Amino acid sequence: MSDSGTALSWRALLRDWLHDEGHLWIFVLKTCLAALLALWVALRLGFDQPGTAMTTVFIVAQPQSGLVLAKSFYRLIGTLTGLAVTIAMVALFAQTRELFLLVIALWIGLCVAGASWFRDFQAYAFLLAGYTSCLIGFPAVLQPDAVFHIAVTRVSEIVLGILCVTVVSDALFPERLSPRLVQTVRGQFRHFIEFLHQAVAAPLDRTVTMADQLDFVSGVLMLESLRASTLFEDPESRLRSDRLRLFNADFMTVSTTLHALQRLAQRLRASGRVQALAELRPCVDSLAPALLHEGRAPAMAAEAVDVMAQLRVFRAALAVDLQAARDRLVGRVGVSELFDFDCTAELFEQFVDELQRFTETYVSLMSVRGQAPRQAPAMAWHSEPVTAMTAGLRAVLAMLTLTFFWIATAWPEGAGAATIACVGCALFASSPSPLRAIRQMVAGFLVGLLAAYVCGFHVLNQLDGFLQLGFGLLPFMMLGAWLMAHPQTAGIGAGFSIMFTTSLQLQNVMHFNVVSFINGGLAQLLGLGVAALAFSLLASQDPEAAAMRIAGRLRRELVLACTQPLRQLPHAFDGRVRDLMRRVMTLPEPARDRLLPCALSVLELGDAVIDLRRIAAADGLPAGARGILPALIRCFRQPTPAQRQVTLAALRRCLDTATPGQMTPGGRLERCLHRIHCGLADDDWYAAFNAESPVARVQEPTHAA
Repeated sequence: MSDSGTALSWRALLRDWLHDEGHLWIFVLKTCLAALLALWVALRLGFDQPGTAMTTVFIVAQPQSGLVLAKSFYRLIGTLTGLAVTIAMVALFAQTRELFLLVIALWIGLCVAGASWFRDFQAYAFLLAGYTSCLIGFPAVLQPDAVFHIAVTRVSEIVLGILCVTVVSDALFPERLSPRLVQTVRGQFRHFIEFLHQAVAAPLDRTVTMADQLDFVSGVLMLESLRASTLFEDPESRLRSDRLRLFNADFMTVSTTLHALQRLAQRLRASGRVQALAELRPCVDSLAPALLHEGRAPAMAAEAVDVMAQLRVFRAALAVDLQAARDRLVGRVGVSELFDFDCTAELFEQFVDELQRFTETYVSLMSVRGQAPRQAPAMAWHSEPVTAMTAGLRAVLAMLTLTFFWIATAWPEGAGAATIACVGCALFASSPSPLRAIRQMVAGFLVGLLAAYVCGFHVLNQLDGFLQLGFGLLPFMMLGAWLMAHPQTAGIGAGFSIMFTTSLQLQNVMHFNVVSFINGGLAQLLGLGVAALAFSLLASQDPEAAAMRIAGRLRRELVLACTQPLRQLPHAFDGRVRDLMRRVMTLPEPARDRLLPCALSVLELGDAVIDLRRIAAADGLPAGARGILPALIRCFRQPTPAQRQVTLAALRRCLDTATPGQMTPGGRLERCLHRIHCGLADDDWYAAFNAESPVARVQEPTHAA
């Protein structure tokens, strides 16, 4: 049996390996075919730089057709925007070369700042707007009267590359994102239900661990990225887009409430006040069977219909069950223990309501043309003005340095160096490790330059005709595409492909000039080197500094939870904090382990503060509680030990002087204040708020220069 089991496992591993390798080689061959097609059409049309079309193919190429379509769409937008702006700048400033280069450097800095501010392919559009200005504007400095011809030719070459890679990717063995999106949504719902079923088994004993939180954050971000990309390849995904955004929003909401509920249960157990949990146990136990379809978590939306119906029945009976449990506690415990039960029961009711809405949203995905149960909020990201401004300043300084060197030395290849510096500054502005990414790109450039030399001066000069040209280029292009297909070497592969295709300077009539070849290669290496120098001077790579900046941003999110308008605030707050958690995941292990609990505390405490503001907006606050929100704002802005104690004392006075139900009907306000008090009083999480702690001492990003 063991030998048979081993053979089966080896066969399964071999099958998976062949499957993965098959997809990899399909991507490699499709990319090479699209590049050769773009080169052939560009040569037939007599473009000035046919290699630009081929380079565009390697830049846009992605394994899935949806990613190719999304990237192509935003590249086209960025290219056309850069075209329009550059023509306007040439018309206004081309008479004075120095002024024109200053203006184009400022425009590129603005584009790089936009690339740092936005995410995914929107950032890519900003990158292309600046990159296109380099491709058109720098040659226009030397030939202002030919700017229209240069602009039309460069844009035509880029658009040709986009069309070729899009057609080949979508027509030949297309790998769709839609099945992956469906699997992700189903898996996210099923895994969360399985987690809940295990958590309620003893009630709420299984806490949301760091690994669980990382899975939750990764799932939210992956689903949003897939949703945005599948819009371009699948009409059904476009029809479901709003419901998918709502599904993601509901998932964030219910997971946040689950964490707050479990933390409250942990505090009660730690203090020995477990009678409230004991009485709540039957209600929690009765939730477990309502989560399952035929004894297991639902595998698809059709099976979740039963879960939705079971949750409705459970919720209808929950209020009566909770009231009966509370009646059993009356007379057996003091007022404080009764208050513990009220707080836990309210959070549990809120959690069940959110779980029911989450399930309804999932079920609504069954129908292609169904309506979203509620309005879907937009996904919110944490944007950093200082970081975006720093990225823009970095690009401006790099561009001015290279253009000054270009003018001072009359170097013929100065435009190429400045263009690559622009690409480097924009491409790695949002990277967690920009210097590491640049090192990978430099390695790819060096290998690509060597490959271009071998191909150009020892292979292509022996060939005649496009068919032979294609076979001569194919092994080198396949190497670049193969490197791009592996995440570990993707940066090297991109650098290799860009350097290889641009250094060959392919034309209908080839000119083999070693001096020009070396000058062009050195110019691109110099441009990337200047970008690396700019990152070294204007970005701190110290993990502790990065951790302190993130801690400061987390603390500011609490201030925003107290001050921003309530409209869309809960989802926006959730999204921004989870985005910061994604950044925490990129830090080294000690800083990550220290900051993840801080991020979770911010999520829990901010959610309670937003509930307090909702209560104030709906029912108003009594005189004794009106100073709580200003005190919280002061505490979050300057979280010193003294300020923390002042705020805790104000919360205690407010809670001690009021019996349940005195402040607001049903005691909702008192329970909300109790949650806030618990969050502020938790010493394990206080490093997130303490201004004197080394974790939270830095307010703004610091730079070496």
